[in-house]
Amino acid sequence: MLWYMIKTWAGKEKELEKEIRRTVPPYMYEEVFIIYAERVWRRQGKSVIHSEPLFPGCVFLTCHETTSLFQRLERIPAMSKWMDLGSLTMFPLQESDAQFLNQMSGENHTIKFSYVLREKGKTVYHVSGPLELCLERIEGFEFRKRYVKICKKLWGEEKQISLGIILNEDIEPKRIFEGSELSAEDMEEYTELKIEKDAAGKKSYIRGLHIVNYPMENVCAYESIPKVG
Repeated sequence: MLWYMIKTWAGKEKELEKEIRRTVPPYMYEEVFIIYAERVWRRQGKSVIHSEPLFPGCVFLTCHETTSLFQRLERIPAMSKWMDLGSLTMFPLQESDAQFLNQMSGENHTIKFSYVLREKGKTVYHVSGPLELCLERIEGFEFRKRYVKICKKLWGEEKQISLGIILNEDIEPKRIFEGSELSAEDMEEYTELKIEKDAAGKKSYIRGLHIVNYPMENVCAYESIPKVG
């Protein structure tokens, strides 16, 4: 499967996605979609889940074609108009980029929350969710705003990406977010993340063991998570 990224202005990605569905013949592509990431907003003392585009202005398209899809889109009047206005560029993604995005966002093309459990005074976090795939790329946590920053090389550029997180204080009281009830049972599998500081106080994040708890047997099994790109 070939992946293409179609770049337009930030805020126009939904309009572009609809235009492609409306004007481009279905036989020319497999899927057209926007990749979203779950985030938390605090509104009037309540936590509200929402999804936002992970890459503003970017629409993704997959197909089996080996010929130039861009040249074929140029012959569609609606797409040609976008190109003439300078509001649309398109290029193929490398297989490694497509694999990473597919693993992170899944069939629904939405990167779900990662759960981060931390204990006061401890230097090891328990991490469960998509963040497990890129622990070595963490730049830093914004716990109050409920996201973590990672740095990943995509389409030849170093990109800083913000991924939504849920903390143990959100899970333990089983707080109900809009459309989602969280439970500590979601942490039966996790990867340890060790936090170290250098002499200047700069933090580094080190992947630890991946742990699978079996409550009925009261044992732990250890296994490794494959690294991605």
